[in-house]
Amino acid sequence: MDVDAIIKRRLEEFEELGRKGESVFDFSPFIDLRLKATLMTELAFCISTANSSALAGLRFQKSLERLNPKVLSVEDFERLLKSAGVRFANRKAEYVFKALQNFDIVEKALKLKSSEARTFLVKNVRGLGYKEASHFLRNVGRKDVAIVDRHILRWLKENGYLEEIPRSVSAKSYEKIERTLKKIAKDEDKSLAELDLMLWFEMTGKVLK
Repeated sequence: MDVDAIIKRRLEEFEELGRKGESVFDFSPFIDLRLKATLMTELAFCISTANSSALAGLRFQKSLERLNPKVLSVEDFERLLKSAGVRFANRKAEYVFKALQNFDIVEKALKLKSSEARTFLVKNVRGLGYKEASHFLRNVGRKDVAIVDRHILRWLKENGYLEEIPRSVSAKSYEKIERTLKKIAKDEDKSLAELDLMLWFEMTGKVLK
C-alpha cells in the first residue's frame, strides 16, 4: 500500500472540491466507500464529526448524496444523523440545518485568507469551533490550517511536544499548538494538510478526511 500516493490523491480531492464545488472521494483500501461531496455536504460532515467518529460522519454524508440538503428539515437531519450513528444528533441537526440555510456566510468566508476565514466561520456558524472550521477549510483545499483533534494531540504528547493533553482547547491554545505543527510541517517539508493526514494515518492506520 502506497500511503504517500493515497495522501496525494486525497489532497487532490480536497482541492477539486474547493475549486469545482464537488468531488468524489474514494476511501479504499481503508473502508469500502465512495461518496460524492459538495461544499454543503462537506460542511454538514464537518459539523457532524465534532465529538463523534469520522466513520459516522462519512455515513451521514453518504446519506445526503442523493438528497437536496437545502430542502431538508431539522427533523430530517436528525433522523439521518441518528441512523449514521452520529453523537448529539438533535443538537447537530439544528446546527447543520441553520448552516445550510445560511450558506452565503460560508461562501463569504471562502473568499478570505485561511486564518480570517476560520475566525469568520467560528463567529458566524453555530456548531463550528476552531477544529471544525479548520477541518472544513482543509477539506476544501486549504493547506495552511491545522486540525487539532484528539489523535493529533495524542501524537504530540507521545512525541514530546505536549506535557499533557488539555481537556479543552481555547482559541489561544489552539493557535499555539498550530504553530508547533507548522514548525513540524516545515521541518518535514510538508504542508499542514499533508502532515495532518500522515499523522492521522500513523495514529489510526487510515487515511480518511
